[in-house]
Parts: sequence; C-alpha cells; structure tokens
Amino acid sequence: MQELLQLALHPLNIVYSVLLAFVVLYWLSVIIGAVDMSALDFDLDIDADLDVDVDADADISVGGWFAAVFHFFNFDRLPFMLIMSVVVLSAWTMSVLSNHYWGNYSLPFALAMTAPIILVAFILAKFLTYPLIPLFAAMNQPAEPVNFFGMNCKVKLPPTGEKFGQAGAYHEGDELLVNIKSAYALRAGQQVVIVGQTDDQRYWLVEPLEPDG
Repeated sequence: MQELLQLALHPLNIVYSVLLAFVVLYWLSVIIGAVDMSALDFDLDIDADLDVDVDADADISVGGWFAAVFHFFNFDRLPFMLIMSVVVLSAWTMSVLSNHYWGNYSLPFALAMTAPIILVAFILAKFLTYPLIPLFAAMNQPAEPVNFFGMNCKVKLPPTGEKFGQAGAYHEGDELLVNIKSAYALRAGQQVVIVGQTDDQRYWLVEPLEPDG
C-alpha cells in the first residue's frame, strides 16, 4: 500500500492522481447528496450537416466531425462525469503501471506516453460504459402523462372560489397529487371523482362521489 502511494505521488503520475482524487471527491459528494450527478453535464449543440462542394464530394464540417467523436465515446448517451471517471481511472492505472514495470521514470518517456495513455483510456471507457447505455436510456425516458379522467381520489386541500385545491389519486400504486377545481363545496378527506379538465388543461374538475347529507 505504501509503495502504491509513493507511485501515485511520483511527479510523473501526480497529474493523474490529482484528477483521480477529484473524481473520488465528486462521487462522494453525489453519494451524500451534496452534488447532483448531472451537475457537470452539458448540452452540446453541434451542426452535424454535411457540406457538399461543387465536385459533389461530401465534406464533413468541423462541428460534424466533433459530433461524430462525441457520439463515438458515448457522451451524448451517458453522463459526462461517468465517462470521464472511467477515463481518469484508466489513465491513472496505465500511467502508474507503465512507469513502474517499465522502470523508466524520465520526463521525456512520461510525455511520450501521455497521448497513447489518454487515447487508450477513452477507448476503454467507451467499451466499459457501453453496457450502461440501455439503463440510462430507460431512466431518461419521459414519463407519459397520466389521464386522471374517471379516477376516484381523496381531497387533500379543498378548492375555494377561484382558488384551486389538491387531491390524491392513486396510479400504479403511487399516490399522485393533482390540482383540482369544483363547483361543489368540498372538505378535506372527501372522496371525489374526476370528471374533466378546465379549458386551459391546468386543473382537473371533480365532483363528490356521494353528496353530503
């Protein structure tokens, strides 16, 4: 363990070690809820159109080339920090092992190895994270809107006058709060049925299941 720490803190490995420490702190912050996993994500809007010249040769624009690379390494399908964490861990491992087992701690050797290490690290990250794509695709599927029409629900906050109220409706085992309006005087805890929506579709219209007394 002490030898590994010495290797990690060696000047030729220190940059990778600092990046790895940042990654570890980031994921610890995600675990304790201090940082959202998508906090460092970004949307990349790239023009991927092909420019066709007079000779009818397809010439991919710089933006299109970058978009292709971006897609190749899964950045458009997985969280940015997830991929970069695998890249950093792979690069750190290769740097430490190559410098240790090849026994060459010269600066020119380390600099010469930088580009190959980073390239291999990105390729490893592509294949190591590929199985996670279906999982994140399923997680990012937009939820289909629920049609509450005809559902029974319980009034949580009675609507009064022009002010809307809220009711709890059960959908697939979960209680969902819906904003309601009614022409009837309702009370908290009363069972109602959803009979329609307002014209602006912002509120559900409800009627009591059983009229009071």
